[in-house]
Amino acid sequence: MFALALLACAAPARAADIDALERQLLDAQRQLAENKAAAPNNRAIDQLRKEMNESHGGLAKRLAAQPRTSLDNGRLTITSADGAFSLSLRSTVHFDAAYFAQGRGSPGMDLSSGTNLRRAQVAIAGTAWRDWSYNFTYEFGGLNAPRAGYIYRAYLQYDGFKPFGVRIGAFAPPAGLEDATGAGNVVFMERASAANIARGIAGGGGRKSINLFAQGDRYFISLAYTGGRTSDAATFDEQQGLAARAAWLVADDRLKWVVDASATHVFKVADVVPGPGSLNTVTLGNGPELALDSLRTVSTGAIDARKATAFGLESAATFDRFYGQGGWFHYSIARRMAAPDPDFSGWYALATWSITGEARNYDPTAAAFRNPLPTRPLGTPGGIGAWEAKARYSNIALDYLPAAAPASGGIAGGVQDVWSLGLNWYPTAGLRFMLDYDKIHVRHNFAPANDISADGIGLRTQISF
Repeated sequence: MFALALLACAAPARAADIDALERQLLDAQRQLAENKAAAPNNRAIDQLRKEMNESHGGLAKRLAAQPRTSLDNGRLTITSADGAFSLSLRSTVHFDAAYFAQGRGSPGMDLSSGTNLRRAQVAIAGTAWRDWSYNFTYEFGGLNAPRAGYIYRAYLQYDGFKPFGVRIGAFAPPAGLEDATGAGNVVFMERASAANIARGIAGGGGRKSINLFAQGDRYFISLAYTGGRTSDAATFDEQQGLAARAAWLVADDRLKWVVDASATHVFKVADVVPGPGSLNTVTLGNGPELALDSLRTVSTGAIDARKATAFGLESAATFDRFYGQGGWFHYSIARRMAAPDPDFSGWYALATWSITGEARNYDPTAAAFRNPLPTRPLGTPGGIGAWEAKARYSNIALDYLPAAAPASGGIAGGVQDVWSLGLNWYPTAGLRFMLDYDKIHVRHNFAPANDISADGIGLRTQISF
């Protein structure tokens, strides 16, 4: 908070200094021109001209040495004169409203309607000593809001060996294409269940990690060693795992197509308490993909585990106005108990169509696609912003031997299908309104009383800079 206040105070001060120098320079130029016009051949005027030129050069150097302040698309940035240091103030805010019309459901399963501050992130990010970059992001929103706030990102990155880089701290390590599509750029209000579960095993925001990566215009390769999250409940021995990702882009004038493979592996499950008798469990689950709280509509429950693994294959492409994306994931858990090791799977497919003609943009630094930028923003002549229609199907199956008793290894986590339709409106860069409709169905083949059916509609207001 002190740094934010310092940034807010320093920017006007620097602007005032620069304005003062520019006024001095203009005054000197005006005085020189007036004297020259009055007596163009006078030796005294020649001497004065020389002195003014020297003063002009000194003032120009002082101006060039001043830090530069910009407000690009609402993002306040201060950059040193030599470009070696920069500091930006960033923020992403998501305010959600949703209503559920619930059909079937067990007595204890109630989908919450209302409003929620899904994200409220404040960040300071920039560069230092030219080859280093940093990001500190504090999060005040979430599915469990209200929150006191927690560290979502806090990392230092070295970029001096391009195309290679190394990052250390707390952040979301690269764990797939949908994962790399940041929260401000996802097509729907929530990520598809299959991708969300995979990223949560050893990734996700606030994950304490060290990440080695290589990135170019057409490729991205990453390997991260990960621990727990900054928002996790206290554990004795922290979880340890690996997250790997590789992506490749095929592109021409009209087509951009990226293929992606990812894998995560937890080789040390966290100990809840000290000693050999500690619980070591892994739980896989997700909500209805349109949510105001952390309720899970499908869940394996806590599985006594020594290892957990997930891998996925994803792909996405833009062609003129069309954008398509899909992925398939597989999860497996190695138990500590004498029972069969369970495995699960899920997949999703989505598509968008730009009504106003803008295409989604490829970002090589993340090997993922970003929101379209309106060619005629609202407020300009004839401007209505950018509009896109969207559709998605999502499936996650968390059943394993569901007819068997839990003591024999049976897991009746449920199978969830979600059909989604919606519209995204981008009035201008940095603003977005999202309208989602979800048709949700959860089935339990051997426990139909626990089945869920619901229709949900959600609206998100987003501002980011």
